[in-house]
Amino acid sequence: MFPRMLRRLLFAAALLSLAPACGDKQNLQKIEAPAAGVTLSYDLTPGQVYRGNVTHSEKVQSADVGGSYNRSYSFAVDLSILGPDEQHGGQLVMARFKDIKVNWTLPRAFPISLNEFIDKVVAQLKDSEVTFAVDETGKVLFMPELPEDMSTEMRLIVQGALDALETAFLPVPARPLKPGDTWKDQRKRGREGKLGRFVDAEVTTKVEGFYRAGERGDEEVTRLDITEAETETVTTKAGAHKVTKDSQTKALFAHAKKYLVKLDRSGTSLDPGVSTTFTTLVVRWTKDAAKSTPAPASPTGPIKQTQSIDDPCHPDYVGGEECQTTPTEPPPPAGPAGEATPTKPPA
Repeated sequence: MFPRMLRRLLFAAALLSLAPACGDKQNLQKIEAPAAGVTLSYDLTPGQVYRGNVTHSEKVQSADVGGSYNRSYSFAVDLSILGPDEQHGGQLVMARFKDIKVNWTLPRAFPISLNEFIDKVVAQLKDSEVTFAVDETGKVLFMPELPEDMSTEMRLIVQGALDALETAFLPVPARPLKPGDTWKDQRKRGREGKLGRFVDAEVTTKVEGFYRAGERGDEEVTRLDITEAETETVTTKAGAHKVTKDSQTKALFAHAKKYLVKLDRSGTSLDPGVSTTFTTLVVRWTKDAAKSTPAPASPTGPIKQTQSIDDPCHPDYVGGEECQTTPTEPPPPAGPAGEATPTKPPA
C-alpha cells in the first residue's frame, strides 16, 4: 500500500510553478484584437535563456490513512536553448533546477521520516540538469526516459520534474488567432499497454482575448483558457493502475516577445480507493537577453547532477563550457641562486 501511496504523493507533487502577485489582474488592460489576428510561437534562438520560479500547493484527502493533509514546495528553473536537435527535430533545451524549498506534512503512518524525505528531494533536484527537445509551436518532441535501475522514490521525483518542464511550452497552432478561437491537442507519453507509465491527455485551448500587461502596460499578451483531461496508467507485473486528472488553466503569452509569461492552474487528481488531491499551480517566466550558446549536452541521459565549479579546466568541472588552454614556452632553466638563465639571442 505504501509504495503506491508514495508514488501518488510524489507524482502529484511534481507539477511545478510560481505564485502570481496579488495585483496581476489589475495590471491587465484589454485591447482590441488586430484585424489579421495574432500568431503565437516560441523564441528558441540558440543562447536564449528563460528563468522560471515554481510554487506548488496541494491538499490530499487520503483513504489509506483516513484523513487529509496539506503541503507545498517551490524551486527555480533556468532554461537555456542549446541549438538544433539533429536526432529528434526542434531545438534542444537544457533545464537546471535550483533553490528548492519544501514545506510538507506527511501521514503519521508514512514509512520514512519527513526530514529524510525532504533531504532526498533537495539532493536529487539541486543543481541538476536535463535536456529535452521542443519546436517553435511548443510541442515537446523528446523527453528522456528514466533508467530502469533508479530507485522508486527517486524515479518518481525525477519524473515529476520532467513533467513540470512541459508547463513552460504550451502547444499553440501555427496560424493567426482571434478571440474565441479554440483548438485541441492530444498529449501522449510512454507506451500504451507496456510496463511502465503511460499518459493520455486531451487539451482544449481557447483564446480569451488580448491585453496590455505589466506595471507600465508596455507588453501585449494573449490570454488563454485551457481545459485538460488526463488519464495516467502505471502498469506493473501485478497489473495496471489508473489515475484520472482534470485541470483548468489560465495563461498569458507575450506574443511579440514569443514566450509564456505566466500559467495559473488548478486541478483534481483521483486515485480510486487511495486518495483525491486538489492542486494549485502557477508558472512565471522571464526572458533574458540571448547569451553565447553552451556546448550541447547529451539528450540521452534523464538528469545529471552538477557541481558549483566554474573553472572549465578543473578536473571535477561538469558544466557545458570547454577548457581553453594556450600553449606556452617552457620556463628557462634556473641559474645560480635560483635566477633564470638568460637565453641566447638569435644568431
